[in-house]
Amino acid sequence: MKFKYFFTLTKLIFIVAVPLVLLILPAGFFDNGKSLCLSKLLLNVECFACGMSRACMHLIHLDFEEAYAYNMASFLALPALAIVWVQWFLKEWKMYKRYRYAMAAQPANE
Repeated sequence: MKFKYFFTLTKLIFIVAVPLVLLILPAGFFDNGKSLCLSKLLLNVECFACGMSRACMHLIHLDFEEAYAYNMASFLALPALAIVWVQWFLKEWKMYKRYRYAMAAQPANE
């Protein structure tokens, strides 16, 4: 029970920390550097998701023009990702509360 409790707590910390880190990083943090896209690296062809990370990063910082320039689909992808992220947080929060109350109900010597 303790493992599940601490594992769920770790997931909650991760779920909260990632968006905060992305907000703290500058909007152009991912603009430079080598591409990680397999389509671009192996076939030298841009796929429909090329630039999505950079576009979402600019969209998080409300830089709409740059986000649109990198990938127009980011205006659909980021809100969808945010919805999934919130649902994940709420699911893990419910599990955390359930484990916390279960651990509180157990005697201390177990």
